[in-house]
Parts: sequence; C-alpha cells; structure tokens
Amino acid sequence: MVSADVRALAHAPLGAFIAERLQRRAGTSKLTLLCGFDPLLRLDQLALAVPGANLHAAEHAEDFGIVASGRFSAAEITRCAQAAITSRGGDAVQTKLGSFDAVRDRKAPSGEIAAKDGLLVVSGGSYFRELLDFAERGGPREANDERRHAELRSALGPGSLLATWLLGEGWFERVADGEANARLSPLTALRTVAARIDVGQTAKLLVLLDCTSSEGAARISNLLGDLRASLRALPLDPALAGIAARVAVSQTGTRLRLALELNQTELATALDALLGP
Repeated sequence: MVSADVRALAHAPLGAFIAERLQRRAGTSKLTLLCGFDPLLRLDQLALAVPGANLHAAEHAEDFGIVASGRFSAAEITRCAQAAITSRGGDAVQTKLGSFDAVRDRKAPSGEIAAKDGLLVVSGGSYFRELLDFAERGGPREANDERRHAELRSALGPGSLLATWLLGEGWFERVADGEANARLSPLTALRTVAARIDVGQTAKLLVLLDCTSSEGAARISNLLGDLRASLRALPLDPALAGIAARVAVSQTGTRLRLALELNQTELATALDALLGP
C-alpha cells in the first residue's frame, strides 16, 4: 500500500524543486494535451494498493488499485479518460456504477476508471469492483492485513510519502521463479517492508525491514554491509554510489532501520544521475 500527500509535496520547498525538475525533463505531457488540464496538479491525496499481499492468488497478479482525491469533477475525469482511450485506438464506453461514472476500453477490458466529484478510482482485473465498493461504502477489508499496515504506518510516522508491503511465506522463492538456491538467500527472512519519504527543506528517507527473527535480520544487515563495501566495484554512477554509502543501517531485534537524508544539492545530483541533467 502506497499513499502520498500530493498537496504537501507540492508546497514543500524541495517538493517544488522536484516537481520543476520532473516537468523540465518531461515537458508538456500528452495527458495534459488530451485533457486540457494536468490531472496531477489537481491531486491532493493518492493511494496505491494491490490485493493478495500473501501472493497466494497468482491468477490475480495483475490486479492493482489507485484511489485519489483532488480538485476535479467527474465530468473532467471521464472526458480525459475517453480522450486517452480514443487516442490509442480504443473504444471508450461510459457506464454508471452507483454514484460513480465509469469508463473502460471495450477492446481492453482489464482496466477501468471510475470518478465522482473529488474522488477517482482506477483498477485492473477483478480487484476493481472490490475497491470501488470500499470507496463507495467503506466495504470490508482483511482485518489482519489492515492491522499490520496500520502498525507499520504508525512505526514510520507521518511523511509526504508512505509505503507498506506485506510479504507472504515463500515470497522470495516465487520472485526468484523457483530457483533452487533461493531458499538460502538472507532475503527469505524478510516479512514486511515499510518506507517513508518526508520532503521539506531536505528529503528524509526511512525504510523499515521486519524479519522472521533477529538472526534473519542480522543476515540481511550483513548482506547490506557487503553491498556497501562493493559499491565502487559496481557499474553505478559515482554520485549514486556515494549517496548509497551514506545509508545508515541499524538493528533492533527483528527490525532493520535504514535512514538517509539529502539536501537540495545532493538531491539534484541524484536526479541528474537517474534522469539526466
């Protein structure tokens, strides 16, 4: 689950700097030209979620959900969605789902968008109706998963961008596509990942890694130490290598804490390395 306070980011000193750099890189987006306005500039809050955090339901691996609130109307969003679908050769169909106006591409039914004034839901696969039901009526969620997400967000504290990820049993073996040696990796001890980015005068990054045991956490800490020692030997931009080397790692029981703070000059260097000057 990922959530962003878009308005807070936009008004933070470094947030404005980041937005300006990204806009300079991207130029006027095709979406802005199609819609007649920039939807991203109208956003206040944004949340991203995926179902089946335990990864058991592989048949729904493509499902996702985005819920956004902002200063836009349902009519603006549906016109924008129809224009985007038509521009790529699709066949836009508009329907009514409860209090939402929904738009989908008849030629590519895997994704759908629904909007009402101030609220937007985008989803793919079978997750759409479940997510829409929650947005409409506060429908049921998996209580245990929701509690774990809430605990992680509480541990992170407030921030401009929060992300929490629950990993199921055997997640690394599945990611490694069943590789026989995957079970020997220290990463098999990882159970949850949580991250916070707080943007103000500086950009502060905090990552929490929860493991099955303190021994598992120590193994991952050692792995991170080995990666830090080999940074200069990796085909990595020197500026990024220098920033990565400054990540502070500490362990408390089964939890690892990774922290990094960047000022504007350092952030500009990182953006130049990632996006080009």
